[in-house]
Amino acid sequence: MASSTEINPYEADPEKIPTTDRYVAEPLYGRCLPRTNDFKPDLRHVNSRSPKSLQYWAFVLEQCNASNRIYENIDGGRDVFALGGVIIKSSHLRERLEGRRACRNYSFADKNELQATAIAKRSLTSVKLRVPEIYFADKINDRDVLVQERIPGVGLNITWQYLSQDQKVAFKEQARGILNQLRKIKPPNALNHAAYLEPDPDPVYHRGIQDVEADILFSSENADSHLCFMHNDFSMSNTIVDQDKIAGLVDWEMAGYFSYKTAAEVHVKIRSPKRENYAALNLPEDFLEDLMFWSNIYA
Repeated sequence: MASSTEINPYEADPEKIPTTDRYVAEPLYGRCLPRTNDFKPDLRHVNSRSPKSLQYWAFVLEQCNASNRIYENIDGGRDVFALGGVIIKSSHLRERLEGRRACRNYSFADKNELQATAIAKRSLTSVKLRVPEIYFADKINDRDVLVQERIPGVGLNITWQYLSQDQKVAFKEQARGILNQLRKIKPPNALNHAAYLEPDPDPVYHRGIQDVEADILFSSENADSHLCFMHNDFSMSNTIVDQDKIAGLVDWEMAGYFSYKTAAEVHVKIRSPKRENYAALNLPEDFLEDLMFWSNIYA
């Protein structure tokens, strides 16, 4: 481990993370440094459901355990694993699923992600933004499994602790540029209402979103008809950065055709911390401003 004075904000090598880093105990979380011996998926089995391919992906899943788990879902949902050049989302380590997320049907989100990444790749080449390849999105042993590309770089939420104010402002401006690029993508002519790419009759049940989010997105009172393609979860943790540039955007499961105004409302009310939740802690104003900094990227 390196000392904090030597840290490069975009350091992705686990061996060079300083002991004072907020995420030092989770060296694989939000950091990806490609290596020649990294696991890479066999392209013959990408998005294939043949018996041989399902057997292959089951073998890949067996390589995911507590040692390379970067997120444990204690509510009965899927854990997240980092295996070489891929990210794998699966609940296979649990014999029984228990908790408020145990009933989630991830197939809706996975199909949505598959479609959304395809649209994003075609549209974001001009801003040189990487979108992860989806290698597998189907069931193994009757559990939904998603395997996607792991984009090199560092999560913006990870590197935030080391950035200057000027760097933070620059990243916000880059995010706004990406949002403006996305809003140029219009829905098919036949679509005249807000919708995910994969039709979902009950996103609260299937996706685990809050009722208030569903109301913002789909309420009949939402009369904004200026629909465009929105990522709809543009959080710092989904933003991969490298050398002062946003290098990638991941987790497109919530993407769809929504108005820019609606996506902004979801971002502020659902995705961002709320100042009032910290009122009793008497935190310094500069700390609170930094905490809320990403909440107005849609401004």
